[in-house]
Amino acid sequence: MVTIRQKLVSTLQAAKVTSGKNNAKKYIVIHETDNTNAGADADAHARLQFNGNIRAASWHWQVDANEAVQSFEHYWACWAAGTLVGNDQGIHVEICVNSDGNYNSALKNASSLVAKIMKDENIPIRNVVQHNYFSGKNCPRNIRNGRVSWSQFLQMVANAEPVQRRKTGTASRKYRILTGTFSNRKGAESVVEVMKIRFGWIAYVVQDGDKFRVKTGTFASEADAQSAENKIKVAKLAQVTYILVA
Repeated sequence: MVTIRQKLVSTLQAAKVTSGKNNAKKYIVIHETDNTNAGADADAHARLQFNGNIRAASWHWQVDANEAVQSFEHYWACWAAGTLVGNDQGIHVEICVNSDGNYNSALKNASSLVAKIMKDENIPIRNVVQHNYFSGKNCPRNIRNGRVSWSQFLQMVANAEPVQRRKTGTASRKYRILTGTFSNRKGAESVVEVMKIRFGWIAYVVQDGDKFRVKTGTFASEADAQSAENKIKVAKLAQVTYILVA
């Protein structure tokens, strides 16, 4: 059972990377992120969009082995298909392929999400299509390469488990990650760049005497902060990290 949540891009940002609120919602278009970096999961891609994607691109959902995160309401015409028709008529789902995730679990979660969207928007399974359908791009790459066949994925959609909405806590506490020290600013700045580009986080350098640390923006829960801390360790960005109450 996949857990879903929203991290919706602001209307101001959405206006920069979509064709407006005119999506016909005829198709569900399946993509893969092609981003195999450790930590490049659904949360990272959702944060990337939320913080302002530097590319002229957008998509409605990202899904990984643990959850599905919505960035845009379905009425936005996102720029993901590579063609005008695909952009203006598609609801776009990106399946994460991060190396520290479980691809088969991500596919299973994606199938549950697609089944929910079909029901919510009255879209028939014949209109669940690959990115390739519109632009000819080799996407979703792993499915097209036969890791799991397209017919198998559609069967997963037909037999999908229900989704579960993530409960949002009412606690006002937020959390940050603070790294150990770096001997020079350049080393700390390189870590900040990875956090911004790979994970979609807000991060900045803080000076500590003659050394430097990296501090992240806030996370909504301690569990989210712990997950972020684990990403830092898997990516080997810092040997020492601390979770702080913001």
